[in-house]
Amino acid sequence: MTPDLEIRTFRTGDLDQVVAIEKAAFPDPYSRLLFRWFGVTTGNGFIVACRERVLGYLISEIRGGQGHIVSMAVDPEHRRKGIGEALLREAIARMESKVHEVYLEVRATNEAAIRLYEKHSFKMTGVVLKGYYPDGESAVVMSRTL
Repeated sequence: MTPDLEIRTFRTGDLDQVVAIEKAAFPDPYSRLLFRWFGVTTGNGFIVACRERVLGYLISEIRGGQGHIVSMAVDPEHRRKGIGEALLREAIARMESKVHEVYLEVRATNEAAIRLYEKHSFKMTGVVLKGYYPDGESAVVMSRTL
C-alpha cells in the first residue's frame, strides 16, 4: 500500500462508494441496509481510502465467540495492490483480543480469494455450504486460529 492510503472506520458518508464496490464485485450484492447496519451502526466495518475515495471495505461481526468476516471487496480498478491483504490484516488485528478464531464463507470457485485467505493462514474447514449463494453456487468455510 502507498503512504497516501488510510485504513479507517466506516462512516455514513462512505455508504454510496461501498455499495458501488459491492455491486461491482459480486453478482448477488448485499443491500445498502446491511452495510448501514454492520458498517455504521455496529462499528464493525472499515475501509481503505485514498483522499476520501473508498478503494475497499471489510465488514465483520463476533458471533458465538468467533470472529466472522461477513464481506470484503476491493474496487476492481485497485485489485492486486495489497488492499485486500491490508483489510484482512486489519480485521485480524481488531478481533484477536476478542476471539480465538475467525471464519468466513467464500465462493467455491473464487480461487483468487481462497489463495489470499490461505496466504493469511486460513484453512478449509471441510464444510461446504451447498447452494449458499442466490445463484446456487456453493460456499466453502475457511477459518483461522488467532
